[in-house]
Amino acid sequence: SQDGFSCVSSGINAEYGGTSAATPTVAGMIALANDARLDAGKPVLGFLNPFIYQNPGIFFDVTLGPPSQACWLDDLEGYPLSEGWDPVTGFGTPDYRRLIQAAMQYY
Repeated sequence: SQDGFSCVSSGINAEYGGTSAATPTVAGMIALANDARLDAGKPVLGFLNPFIYQNPGIFFDVTLGPPSQACWLDDLEGYPLSEGWDPVTGFGTPDYRRLIQAAMQYY
């Protein structure tokens, strides 16, 4: 599918999407950023909120798509996507190269 992550577990092909795919992927990116910082003699990033809010340019801002079904409450239509931070996509999806560059310049 174009919307999911293809994975193989115990020889079985499966596709995952949403937070089940995105969360471990972003966690892996942060781990690689921390590894690069440690290799350069710098401390790990630690609590990420200050880093994220000071570096919104490391994200691709997702502004197109339907309201999030995961955020639907009763008959409400969910939260719409918008420019900048929004409750569905946060700041957006990280750009790995920009993330690493910003992490290496951070404190």
